[in-house]
Amino acid sequence: MGLRTQLLLVSLTTLLLPWAGCHYVQEMEQALRQNQSQALLQQARLLGQLVQTADLPPDPGSAVFYTPRRYQPVQVDGYDDDWQNHLSTTLAPGVSLQKALYNDHLYLLLKVATDRIQYHDPGLDFSHSDHLRFTTHDGQEQRQWVLFTSGPGQLQAYQWLRQRRELHPSQALKVWWQETHSGFNVEIRIATRALKDHLVLDLYRAQQAGQPAVKTASSRTSPSGQGDRWLQPIPALAGLLQDQRTHQLDAVLVSPQGWPLSPQRDWVSQPPELPSPTTPENLLNEGMSRFYRLLIDLLTPRGSQSPWPLSEEELSHAQGRFEVERLPLTDTARAGWYQLQDQRRSALLVSQPLYDGGTLSGYLLLSQTGDALISLTNDALRRVTHLTLGVLGLVIATLVTFASSLSWRIRKLKRSAEDAISTDGKVHPFQPSRHADEIGDLSRSYHHLLQRVQGYTEYLETLNGKLAHELRTPLAIVKSSLELAQSCPGQTEYLQRAETGIERLRQILSAMSEASRVEQTIQHTEHREFDLVPLIQGLAAAYSDAYPEHHFSTDIRLPRALLQGSPELMAQLLDKLVDNARSFTPPGAGISLGLEQSGHQRLLWVRNQGSQLPDRLQGQLFDSLVSRRDQQQKGDTPHLGLGLYIVRLIAEAHHGQVQARNLPDGGGVEFSIQLPD
Repeated sequence: MGLRTQLLLVSLTTLLLPWAGCHYVQEMEQALRQNQSQALLQQARLLGQLVQTADLPPDPGSAVFYTPRRYQPVQVDGYDDDWQNHLSTTLAPGVSLQKALYNDHLYLLLKVATDRIQYHDPGLDFSHSDHLRFTTHDGQEQRQWVLFTSGPGQLQAYQWLRQRRELHPSQALKVWWQETHSGFNVEIRIATRALKDHLVLDLYRAQQAGQPAVKTASSRTSPSGQGDRWLQPIPALAGLLQDQRTHQLDAVLVSPQGWPLSPQRDWVSQPPELPSPTTPENLLNEGMSRFYRLLIDLLTPRGSQSPWPLSEEELSHAQGRFEVERLPLTDTARAGWYQLQDQRRSALLVSQPLYDGGTLSGYLLLSQTGDALISLTNDALRRVTHLTLGVLGLVIATLVTFASSLSWRIRKLKRSAEDAISTDGKVHPFQPSRHADEIGDLSRSYHHLLQRVQGYTEYLETLNGKLAHELRTPLAIVKSSLELAQSCPGQTEYLQRAETGIERLRQILSAMSEASRVEQTIQHTEHREFDLVPLIQGLAAAYSDAYPEHHFSTDIRLPRALLQGSPELMAQLLDKLVDNARSFTPPGAGISLGLEQSGHQRLLWVRNQGSQLPDRLQGQLFDSLVSRRDQQQKGDTPHLGLGLYIVRLIAEAHHGQVQARNLPDGGGVEFSIQLPD
């Protein structure tokens, strides 16, 4: 892990500051929510006392024919264009009913999905055709209208006089029968003064022509009784609750069973809420607000708020029954915070029970969103976050800059240290740092170390010549003394041993001085163009004559191989490789020389049969004073590990690279030189 990453991780500890600030803002939000709950509970108590001054209806029970109020006229034409925002109730599969009150009229839209319509045949009774029966009664008096037609369009409604069993035309209803692509619609308008306390709408369908129609759908929710109780909003409550219905606050009065008793809000006449102009400033504020709420939500434990229990988030817009059984209703007022369905806002819901003479007459429900509270917490969180992020940004920028400076200096020191010593062991100049810190001290320590390494390397490079020069003089004295001692009788055996040792010392000195001579020869030799092919062929023939105990062969796959260099040095290179191969090749085995094209380079190789290279020496064979011969392989001639070192020097002088590898299946060893094309 780099310094910049480490310092960046260290700087992230400053994030504890916004974490602590968010917790502080969260606690402040909880306190504000408690205060808001107490204020709304007090408001619900006062409003409940005002609402009880109105004449509230008795509990209608669960069987209710509820009609919400609307605030725009309806054109009775059989189409559903005016009913897009109204609640639809399913009476039977494929049959739905929509209801509404406007001024002093009740409007109904019945939708029937069918592929067959049995219109009225004037020659038959209406009961043999598809028709509707609309019934109203108050327990004493009953009125029933029958709706049927011979074709689509406006139809004549008939009042059914049960005692006389006859139909009487009625102008109390305006009805339109309209065919649709999926069946037919029936739209009805009737004055409220013609209606009683209970309402029932029944649909009769004739299964086949000429057969009596049977009832297939009904608005009756209770299987027993005379029909459902007609329940409509109380107009007097509209004025009492109007001031409590704002953008953030909403109120509704419901019956004990959950039916809205207060009129629905007029959403048509209200001015539409225009979205804020999409300026960069507004977009930035919106994005920051979402970011702040995200911080609060991340710190708020999951499940700390229950989901909104009602199907409608806006209470005054509900057109059907509230599921009051999902609310934690009690005998006293209760307040609770809930998470709205969009998961980004919270709302406070207060339920205030209303009693009339000890009897429960309904519930007053008030809701208030947390937008104002969110605005306050956002402002507080914005101040905390801006301050913390400013400090955090400054700290991170400073640490990253400092870490980048350190990282750059360390990388520079690393590159300089790697380039100070080349692959061939040469020491290049190293520029130490001038900074008076730990990294500067380390750079200067490297500089002093490399100076000592360079001096030692130069000493090793001249050691061969110095040893050869220093040892020649005493060897000459020893040799001359031995020559004089030969005249003494009886010392022949000892003299021979001494001469053998002196000869071995001479060969050692010759080998050591040869490496130095080769380096000097490489530096002063002029390169010229020559052909490798005849050179290899001639040397192979000479090797075959000079060393008959081995079989020499050539594998030259190029007609010509022109090279810029020294043919004498290349001959010396092959001499060293062949001499090395002979040392490890059993008598009678083969040694081959080859030349081939390998990509954009020429590959010169010498292969021999015999033992393989140890893995630990394959990367060191071409270094100075490295040998893999054991005592049996050394023989009488000393080997100092300078032969392959000379091979590497000559190959590099010709811009080539030398390498060694074991042949597959233990077949021997290959030494190859890659030469430029």
